[in-house]
Amino acid sequence: MKTLLAAIVFVGIAVLLLGVNIFFFHRPFPDGEISTNPQMRKRGIKCAKQKEMEMLAARHSKGKTRCDGNYSDACAGCGLYNKE
Repeated sequence: MKTLLAAIVFVGIAVLLLGVNIFFFHRPFPDGEISTNPQMRKRGIKCAKQKEMEMLAARHSKGKTRCDGNYSDACAGCGLYNKE
């Protein structure tokens, strides 16, 4: 029983110490979202979705047409159409 009580007190103190800035100074919680964090944008870190959209845009802007069902040689390298 003493061990359980000591563990609960220890965890409570740890939570209070970890949350001092948030609980007492009302500072915002650190932004961990990659796409909206200014520090990550400053370092050039991008989320996977944004990176994939940039890669697709670059692939389609190299003079290739979009794959719209008319499968031509221009669409062969886009990954949506496997030319046999």
